[in-house]
Parts: sequence; C-alpha cells; structure tokens
Amino acid sequence: MRTVPPMTLVLCGILLAHEAMAAPLAARPAAMPLADGFRRLTAPETGRRVVQLTGGEGFCYPLYYYIPSITADARHLVYHRAQRGEVQLFRLDLRTAESRQLTHATCADTQWRPWCIDSGRGVLDHRSVLNVARNLVLYFDGPQARSVHLQTLVDRPLFVLPADREAIGQNCVTPDGQWLVYIHAPRGSVWGKPCHGAAVVAYRFDTAEQRVLCRVDSAIFHVVAYDNEHIVITPPADHPGMMMTTLSRGGCVELREGDPGVRGHLIHCLMTRRGIAYEVPDARLSGLYDPLTRGRFEFCLPREFQYNHTGWDPEGRLWFYENSTAHDKFDTHDLYALVALDRRQGDHWLRLTGNWPTFGGGQKAHFHPQLTPDRRWILFTGGDPASRSNHLFLLDVSDLDDSRGISPELLSPTGAHDCPPGRLL
Repeated sequence: MRTVPPMTLVLCGILLAHEAMAAPLAARPAAMPLADGFRRLTAPETGRRVVQLTGGEGFCYPLYYYIPSITADARHLVYHRAQRGEVQLFRLDLRTAESRQLTHATCADTQWRPWCIDSGRGVLDHRSVLNVARNLVLYFDGPQARSVHLQTLVDRPLFVLPADREAIGQNCVTPDGQWLVYIHAPRGSVWGKPCHGAAVVAYRFDTAEQRVLCRVDSAIFHVVAYDNEHIVITPPADHPGMMMTTLSRGGCVELREGDPGVRGHLIHCLMTRRGIAYEVPDARLSGLYDPLTRGRFEFCLPREFQYNHTGWDPEGRLWFYENSTAHDKFDTHDLYALVALDRRQGDHWLRLTGNWPTFGGGQKAHFHPQLTPDRRWILFTGGDPASRSNHLFLLDVSDLDDSRGISPELLSPTGAHDCPPGRLL
C-alpha cells in the first residue's frame, strides 16, 4: 500500500472536532463467503489483495453501481456477460464459484445509447434490476419486462410497453421490494437531443398496478430509490443534475440546482443512509445532500483527480472514488479512498490501486466501484490482460475505517460548511 501525503487541498469551515460528530463505527457484518477457486492476485503498485470473480471470453460487469448486484444472503452476485454478439444475465455463486445463465433474451437491439457500446442481442443493456427483498431479477427483453427468481430460476413476464415506447434508462426497486420504478420514452430517444414525454413509472409487484409518477421532456437515464417513497431522477434535459419524485404524490422537483451558493453541476449521485453522495467535476467537489431538507456539505477533491465516479457505500460512511483521464479515456485509471478531512494538517487520501487499465469503451470500461455488504471489499470492473476484456474483481479494504470529517450534522441549506471557492485550486 502507498499512502498519499496529506494534501494542501483543505476543507475550510471543518474543525477537527467535527470528526467526533461521526457516528461510532458499527460492527462489520459477517464476512462474505468466497470460494477457494477464485483467482487471487494483488493490485498494481499498492499490493492490496484482489480476488478475480469472472474471467475468460467477453466482458463481465455488475447491474450498475447505483443499485445492488449482490443478494441479501451475500451468496450470489448477478452480473452481465457480453460475448459473441450477445449480452445476458448470470448468477455467480460466491461460495462455489459456479456461474449460471439466468436469461435467454432475444431482443436484437440492446445498446444503451449514447452511454455504452453495442453488445449485440439479449437483455437491454444496463437496465436490469435486482429486487433484493424478493430475490428476483428484473430485465427487459425488448419491450417486455420479465422477472427471474434467483433460487427457482422461474422466468415469467410482467408487462409489455406500447410499441412506440422503449425502456431507455437504468431502473430501480424500492428497498421494501414492493415497486419497480423504470423509465420509458418515445422510441429512438437519446439524451442530449429533443425528447418529449419521457415517463417515470412505478410497477407494483403484488397487484401489477402501473403508476406514472412524472413526465419529463428529457431522455433521463437513471432512477434510484432514496427510500420507499422518494425516487431520485438524473439528469434533467438542460444540464447534469438531479430531480426527485414520490410514489404517493408523483410530480417532480429539482434538487441542489438553485440552492444558495452552489457551484457547478453534479454528475453521478449515490443513495446512502446518510444522504445522497455525489461529485461535481467542473467545480472539483464532492458532497453529501439531504433531499428532504435540501441541506448539503461539499468538500474539495484532490488536484490529481481528473474524471471521477463516486463509489457507492450504501451506509455513506466510506468515501472512495474511481479516477480516470476522461469519461472515455483511461491513460490514468485508479481508485482512491478518503481517509480524513483535516483543516489543520491537510486532507488525507489513500491510493487503493495503481494504474489499472481497462479494455473496450462505454460503461463497460469504467470501474463503477461499490462496497460489498460485508464492508470488506470493493466490487469493481477491471481489465484482465489475459482476455483483453473486463471482468469482476474484489479489492480488499477490510483495513479501512470510516472516512473522517463527514457527517450529517454538517449539512446546511446554505452550504455553511462547504469548502470556499478560494481553496478550489
């Protein structure tokens, strides 16, 4: 491991005493079982322990890093495998290393435009969802939404979209497992181009009820459940950012945009139990946001960060980031963790991996890191030189404590504790 020296980028307005505000460290859940058959290796430059979960021909990647890919019992990982002109969903048994194909979709046009490369026929790429509460995987085979049970492997239809509509975005399930929330839009819609009447719709599993929550004139591409009532939508048509709707009332409000003192537009946002974690690349910031009170806390990112994704810790306690040269360029590609924000000594960041090249392009070439349920590993998509494709890996972070200097007590509707503009260097 290498520790990056404390940086001169500092968070003004944060005292060391704020570190004491953070919630006490919770006991770690039971360790996730990992079969001996998985390949063991080490991360470049840092030497951290790594476990390779998939390999061979094709590209393997999780459902996405905004939503779960691991089952409630931490036994199975659901993932895409794109190979030989086809993309399907698979179930990996983490205890035995056995992988089993879940879907046999036949849709001819699966590409997620404009964000990913074409994988051929099969499931609509990047639009499947794991219902953790019900042990179901939801996917689209063209206009037909289907579910497959992870234990019985029973596959059944749910509903069919009208012929002039298509599922265009990454979808979600509420934490209680009651609702699938998904996006559909006029066929041929692409984000960044004129689009009228994209719909955010909720489907209730028990009754098959469908409820249109809101319509947006933008080919929005993410819906994520903040809780069992509130759904976060990204991004609006005219700028990166986020909006929110509710299951009970519908409608849509914009978040963060227009709040006092905000700088730049956020790109990626992750739902956590402490609030929404996000990054603002054009202002070199990261932050925590409460969508119900519109309170925020924003802090500086390191100088060496270029294009980044905030990693997903569902608890909002460990802050880590994927860093790359650009959204579609990976001359630099590594992972960092925030150890502590410290006004007097300088912020402390830890480089978790050295440069780890990936292959191909689009969403399949990003790490999209997320913390596993046992909080001992970061699951990410990394390059495998043996196949010259990307596969699923686990990076050992069992030695890391919660990031210090971030807590809900620092949230403010005016951004009172934000890093001031003069320190964004």
